[in-house]
Amino acid sequence: MREVLALVRGPRAGLAVVLGALTVLAGAALLATSGALITGAAQRPRTLLVLMPLITGVRLFGVARAALRYAERLVTHDVTLRAVAAVRERVLERLVPLAPAALVGVRGGELLARVRADVDELQGVVVRLVAPAGVAVLAGGAAVTLTALVSPPTAAVLAGLLLVLGVAVPAAAARAGRRAAVAAARADADVTADTLDLVRGLTDHLTADGGATALRALDGHLQRQEEAERAAARLAAVTTLCREGVPGLGLVAALWIVGQDVARGDTGAPLLAACALGVLGAFEAVGGLGAAWSAAGGITAAARRVAELGNRRPAVADPLDPLPPPAGSVLRLEDVTVVHPGAPAPVLAGLDLDLPAGAKVALTGPSGAGKSTVLALAARVRDPDAGRVTLGGTDLRRLPLDGVRSRVLWSAQEPQVLGSTLAANLRLGRQDATDDELRAVLADLGLGALAVSPGLGGWVGEGGSRLSAGERARVALARVLLSPADVLLLDEPTAHLDPATAERVLGLLARDPRAVLLVTHDVATLDDRWRIVGLGAPAPLSR
Repeated sequence: MREVLALVRGPRAGLAVVLGALTVLAGAALLATSGALITGAAQRPRTLLVLMPLITGVRLFGVARAALRYAERLVTHDVTLRAVAAVRERVLERLVPLAPAALVGVRGGELLARVRADVDELQGVVVRLVAPAGVAVLAGGAAVTLTALVSPPTAAVLAGLLLVLGVAVPAAAARAGRRAAVAAARADADVTADTLDLVRGLTDHLTADGGATALRALDGHLQRQEEAERAAARLAAVTTLCREGVPGLGLVAALWIVGQDVARGDTGAPLLAACALGVLGAFEAVGGLGAAWSAAGGITAAARRVAELGNRRPAVADPLDPLPPPAGSVLRLEDVTVVHPGAPAPVLAGLDLDLPAGAKVALTGPSGAGKSTVLALAARVRDPDAGRVTLGGTDLRRLPLDGVRSRVLWSAQEPQVLGSTLAANLRLGRQDATDDELRAVLADLGLGALAVSPGLGGWVGEGGSRLSAGERARVALARVLLSPADVLLLDEPTAHLDPATAERVLGLLARDPRAVLLVTHDVATLDDRWRIVGLGAPAPLSR
């Protein structure tokens, strides 16, 4: 929360508070002058000139209140949008180094809820917390001071009621609503995660138990969400009653105190109306504090969850003193050991593997043997627990991450296809690739028809939904082939392909002059150009 508050400090935030306070004071002055004008007119003065100052004041404060409110909203929302944009940018900057290794175990829906819903919740920091608090102090203090010039006892009552409505009632409501706010935020995240999981795995759910298990989990979270929202609604009803009732007490107190002065002849009736209605208008200064205290719990919880996500330690980090890029591109794993958290034994133990420039190496072995872990080490998605991985003789941990990943490119088993155009997806491999180069690589992979329909400028659907699994795999492979990287890491590149297409792809990779390290379960499709390394045996098997 402190980091978010730091983003809203400055002249813009101060201007928003000042404009808000002036708006409240203009509203109170409008009520006061209107009451004095009506009361003065009811006394039938001999000439309207007596009422001209009040008439002018009503016009002035009416126009000023509208103009000040517009300016206050404009500045407040400008500060809010700037702050939220900065928070979202910082969150995404912190997420990038975490993916994918440091985000293992985080549900996709939960991550989406934190990035979207929690960051959006932080919009209330300015509108619902900072601005109302500042306005309450400035406008409330000014209102009490001005009232004291007319009636000190009324000013004392006003100050007390302002503290009750602005501090006591909201504090009690915040204490009662903190648990509900946290529960509602957790339920919202669970509902989002369950919904996303249900939609993503809809086919599997329907072919299993018809989605009954997933729907029961979703219904449970929806019920908890409803209970939290009902608790929040009951609390809002009580605070609303207080927000409307306390100003009524202030109005009655002002009429009673100043009315006695009128009865004694110490002051006039217009001043009685002005003071009573001015006191009523002064409560607008603390009108936003009830919502501020109620929202504080949810906003604080959202800020805490965003901070927890951003404070996760990346699995890998840039070195403090990086070395320059090495001239060579030989990739070597030297006596590498990797232990997954909670695993009873290392997934890799004392592994040595050489990938010279231009070499073609295929990793094979049973599931869980550590094949994908080798690729993660080679791309420096994670670091070994023992041993080292070198590129051109330099330990990857001594090289900048951008430098490593520009030289070593990893294509995952389930590659991500963006909901964009075909050309945009292909140019993730190389931004300056021409349309002719894109068509050529598609033709090499047997995807020439995609260049016609949907076409390079055609939309491939959300997550590549308009493409088949084999087409998505080859689009990802096309990105790899377009890349200028020296070493290509491929996880099951032929998993979704028919035998003829798989042979074509493997031949294309074998002819590529760069080093290729791929993971496969189908050794029979490989020819003599590939060196096969088996994992999961007492010692790595090699051909």
